[in-house]
Amino acid sequence: MGADRAVNGKRFILHPSSFILLLFATTLFAQPVRITQKPDGLVHGTLYVPVSTSPEVARVELSVNGVKFSEASGRSVVMPVPIGDYIRRLRIHVDGYDAQNHLVGEDEMVVNDPKPPFRVHLQSGEGTLAAAIVKPPELTVAGVDFYVGEEKIGSAPAAPYEVPLDRTKFPHAIYARVAVRASDGEQANDVLFFGSNPSARVDVTLQRIPLSVIGNDRPPQLGELTLLDDGVPRKIEALVPATNEPLYVILLIDYSESMIEEMPVVKAAAKDFARNVLRPTDRIAIVGFNHWLFWLTPFTNDFNFAAQAIDRVKPGGDTHLYDSIIETLFELQKQPGRHALVVFTDGVDQGSTFKLDHLIHYARYAGVPIYPVIKNRVLMKMMRFGIGWFPAHKIANIARDTGATYFIIQKESQLPAVYARIAEELRQQYLLEFYSDPSADDVWHTLDIRSSAGQKLRIPRGYFP
Repeated sequence: MGADRAVNGKRFILHPSSFILLLFATTLFAQPVRITQKPDGLVHGTLYVPVSTSPEVARVELSVNGVKFSEASGRSVVMPVPIGDYIRRLRIHVDGYDAQNHLVGEDEMVVNDPKPPFRVHLQSGEGTLAAAIVKPPELTVAGVDFYVGEEKIGSAPAAPYEVPLDRTKFPHAIYARVAVRASDGEQANDVLFFGSNPSARVDVTLQRIPLSVIGNDRPPQLGELTLLDDGVPRKIEALVPATNEPLYVILLIDYSESMIEEMPVVKAAAKDFARNVLRPTDRIAIVGFNHWLFWLTPFTNDFNFAAQAIDRVKPGGDTHLYDSIIETLFELQKQPGRHALVVFTDGVDQGSTFKLDHLIHYARYAGVPIYPVIKNRVLMKMMRFGIGWFPAHKIANIARDTGATYFIIQKESQLPAVYARIAEELRQQYLLEFYSDPSADDVWHTLDIRSSAGQKLRIPRGYFP
């Protein structure tokens, strides 16, 4: 049973009891198979998947990322999925079969994905066509149109998205189609071919990797670059300069009790950074943490508003550094354009639910450059005697894994150069786009970038497809 934490008004860990209570209170839907509760926040530990089925469904199969995991039978079932503490995107799909083992319905959800894809799966039930829609929480469905062949047979303005289907009226039809319209004009489509064998679906993912130019401001040329994905050359589809993409930055500030002495330095430095990095199209959010995470501002372009927020909170409490970084990375990925997380901290974690290994994994998975800026007098004294390098090395690896760099501040006079360097690097950053292998395993893939012109470039040391 997981712990319960409130984060920015949302639940961080989901209780299985809430799924079970909601399951038995749920009325039956016409959709043959329905996942009745789909979380949109971070989930770890054990996820309990509640499923409701219609009478013609004899059993259901649950798969995770395309691999069968378990099966069950009944009108209302709860299927546990042990996710563990290594947070990653999981596609949980449920298929329903009748007594003759024919597929009669399906539903799916994507968990731990800050920006779920917008897509629809068309399902054929007994005398119906139904649409199972996967979308980001903020996206509104404007309407769903159903077709047999290219003849429109009906629309569904609201859930459950379904229309009646009389197959006798279309004896020669080969397929059915659904088109979903979102309020922002985006569309999602799916085609269902009539027959006993369901068609396979393959997701092709466009990867957007931050690339930084080090040491000069000469723009890199696409023809000069070679990208190696696990040692194999990969075609670079595009190189998007920083000026073409808005930058969303979270300034994560350690307000724990251990930072009381360093706080004046950290606050002054944070204000300088916010002032120097923001352009008209950019946004920054000021977030504080100790044993809780608290958003001092939403994403804003108002520097004065951000500067005032930095002074708003007094230090106190323990340092849940690992938990706070994971939670802010999840929120940051929801924003458009380029991302960066700048962490002002003493580098010490006290009391996090997650361990360092979990943070390293999710930092790699998120693909957001993390810039730790550390001010810790005790650590500096230890490093003078050669005993403080291990924690510094761990922090450095997280920065390098994500395509960023780290700073350990020894003197206040170093601060202006540190923030100028981060701001300059972010202004010279690019987004490198390429398509990952749709059949690739969900494991860490190493990346390497090479320039035939000898330019010094930095990208993350790898990615998860």
